[in-house]
Amino acid sequence: MQISEPAEYIILGLLRNKPMHGYEMFQHFEGGTLGQILHLEMSQMYAFLKKLERLNYIEAQLEVQGPRPPRKVYHLTKRGRDLFLHWLTEPVEKPRDIRILFLIKLYFVRLYLPEQIPDLLSQEILACQQFLKHLEARYCTSSASGKMDSFEHVILSSRIHHTRSLLEWIHTLQIEMVGDYASDSGKRKHEG
Repeated sequence: MQISEPAEYIILGLLRNKPMHGYEMFQHFEGGTLGQILHLEMSQMYAFLKKLERLNYIEAQLEVQGPRPPRKVYHLTKRGRDLFLHWLTEPVEKPRDIRILFLIKLYFVRLYLPEQIPDLLSQEILACQQFLKHLEARYCTSSASGKMDSFEHVILSSRIHHTRSLLEWIHTLQIEMVGDYASDSGKRKHEG
């Protein structure tokens, strides 16, 4: 069993910042930016926490709260930190993963590794370009052979247009975010 849900990476990312209890993490989903990327129920949160604990990516310690029952406070293990940092800097392979996984990566790279923003965006552009070439080659081959029925043509055409739109959007992000990062970097150097 490995990490299979985007929310599990979000949990690792939140815990990279500081130890937290489950409800505190849930609040990041419910009312914050992360909730705009991914919806999560409280019961799912606790199931993911148990799974991550079984995988030794996180550990829990009981925290006494006066007369109330103690609560579990979770923190990342070295294994969890290493996995998260490796995952964070890898581009997503399929355009369908950009809407959730890529946005999660970008959210945490911006917080923890802002100097990696240009690389992450460049790698994502390359991954999308490779996927687009694959789709276009498949389209050409299928069209030339006459083996594609009309609805397969619609689906493949849709995927090609969707991937092109994503590429355009990521190029725009690259211009905006890399410019913002360079501006922030310059300010920090000047202030330091």
